[in-house]
Order: sequence, then C-alpha cells, then structure tokens
Amino acid sequence: MFQFDTLGQEIVEELSSLIQEQVILTDRRGFIQASTDPKRINQFHEGALLSLRQKKILYMTDKELARLSGVRKGIVLPLIISGEPIAVLGITGDPEKIQPQAQLILRVVELFIQDSLKRKEKEEKVREREFYVFEWLTSTKKDERFVERGALLGIEVEKYKQVIVIESVNDEEQFTVDELDNFIAIQTIHQEMKMTRWGQNKLLLLLPDIQEDKLKKELEYFLLHIKRRKKLSMAAGIGSRAHPLELGKSFNEAERAVAVSKRIGRVVFERELRFELIIQSLPETTCDEFIRRTVEPLGGDIELLHNLRTWFSENQSMQNTAQKLHIHKNTLTYRLQKVELLTGLSVSDIHDVFLLYLGIRLWDERESRLVTM
Repeated sequence: MFQFDTLGQEIVEELSSLIQEQVILTDRRGFIQASTDPKRINQFHEGALLSLRQKKILYMTDKELARLSGVRKGIVLPLIISGEPIAVLGITGDPEKIQPQAQLILRVVELFIQDSLKRKEKEEKVREREFYVFEWLTSTKKDERFVERGALLGIEVEKYKQVIVIESVNDEEQFTVDELDNFIAIQTIHQEMKMTRWGQNKLLLLLPDIQEDKLKKELEYFLLHIKRRKKLSMAAGIGSRAHPLELGKSFNEAERAVAVSKRIGRVVFERELRFELIIQSLPETTCDEFIRRTVEPLGGDIELLHNLRTWFSENQSMQNTAQKLHIHKNTLTYRLQKVELLTGLSVSDIHDVFLLYLGIRLWDERESRLVTM
C-alpha cells in the first residue's frame, strides 16, 4: 500500500523544488494527504477525484474552479500502478505552462512509486524470512507444515546443518536489505548458503555440509569484504553441525563462539571453547560469589592483578614472569606472597592455584562484560 505519510510528502517536496510550483497528492477518495502547502492537508479536491475515476489528466481552468470543490488553477494527474489508480498528483499554476511537462512528470513519479512499492514488498519478504528463521532456531515444535512453509520462502530446510553468527563489533551498526543483497551476491562460502539478519547488528549464515578448512578460509575473506565495504570490524562464531530440525543447537553454540570472537579478534569454532563453555553455563551470581571468595581482595591493587595474570600466562615460571615484568625474582616472590596473604590461597598448592586462576579468569570475564554493556 502507498505510504502517504512518508513517501507522499517526499514526492511533493522533491517535485516542487524541481518545477517551482505548488504540489499536492491526494488519496483515492480525493482528499489531499501531502502538500507543499500544509493548510491544504485533508481538504477535499473534487478535480482529483474526477481524474482518478476517469483515469486521465485533467486541467483545472477558470471553468473548473467555478464548478468544482477545493480546486486551484493547475493540472491533476492520476497515478496508475499495475493498471490501478492509487493516487492523484496535482500541480498548481498555469495549465498551459505545465502541460508540456505533465507526461514526463507523471512518468517519473509513477516510476518512483513503483520502485518504492517493490522495495517495500522486498523488505516484507526479507522480514518474513527473518521471522521464519527465528522460529526455526528458537521453537521446539517443527513438523511437515513448517518444512513446507520454508519451501515457499525458498528454503529447503533439510539441507541446512550448521549456523554461523556474524556480529558487528560496533553494537549500534545496522544492516540494510540492500547490504544484505550485496553480501549474498559476493559471498563464496557456499552457493546454497542462506543469509539473514538477526536483530540490528548480527547476520546469520545457514550452511549445508562444507569442509571446515574451506569454510574458515572463505568466511575470513567474506569478513574482509564487509570490513572494506563498511569500514567495520566483524566477529564470527561457528556452531557445530546439527540435524536440520535441531539447528537451534548450532545457533546457540555459534552465539557462544561469537562472544569469544569479539574479544580475541578472530573466527572461532564452538568446538574450540573450553573455559567459556563452563563460564557461560554458570549463573552470574555464582561467578560473583566465587570472585568474592578468591581474588576480590586483590581488586584494589592493579599491580598485583597484573603480576598474577602474567605469572599464569608464563605457566607459573618465576624467571620468565620476572623478565616479562622487568622486575627481580625476589620482587616477584614478595608480590606473590602478598597475593597469598590477601586471598588466603597458596601459590604453591595446585588446588589453590587452580582457584586463583579460575577466579582471575572470572574477574576478567566480568570486567569485559561490563565494558561492552
């Protein structure tokens, strides 16, 4: 359906600036819905109604002004789309001066409206596909009718066994329908891959069977294309293969993987996740309580936290850690003793070392989460 509130006003303002005349646009009842003169909005234009009914251009001369309601001197042109009149364009001014341009103006506006309606229809189809994919990945009930609905949307459900989530590092980024078309056109991951938007800043890729090494290579190339085109860094998480009707499992895994990808800056397969698998299954309150019982006493000492992280990254090597921190081994020993004093956990006991490691990882996860909120 034609949108008078947005497209209509855009048309009359654009035309008015081009031809330097007052312009109106009426609905099928003859009521003005868009106008360069705001006072005319919602007024009845009898000439427009006649033009619509007769499906032809009418000239509003002094004669018509005397007998028709709500008209001004000028010309009215019915906008006919697919054989049906949908609105009437009115141009105020001397009919003889406007007449030579009338057909051209009419054709330009009709093409503009046709393009707009096609775009709207396309966007509706995209949204319909997005709703279908949302149901596919979140609903537990799927039957033959669900598969048939997919076929009507051009999706052969049985083919798709894996999900990739691509997410903008900038959470405010949005993808348009035109950009989606472009991405689909240039992707070389798989010719039968399906791509759809997920929320505002994510893309979902639904994949048939594909070799892992080819998938990684082509996906990295695809992300590079997006980065060059939109000047935008993207993260990507890849779920494991699943039964087509249980694709939600692969999607959930891809969501976990993309969260890690955003942090480490590379494509992540869900099967690579180990620590994250445990962390994301724990309630936030449990993580906070564990932090409180382990490393929270170090929270006020940034130097101690940094030393402890470095010690773990160097596999608890005193020599390597001291060299990396540019401090003497005795200084490092003193600082680790201070960690023991504050936390009550020994850096010499493997059980306590594990608790310290888990505590600092949970701490860093929480800090990272707070930064991205």
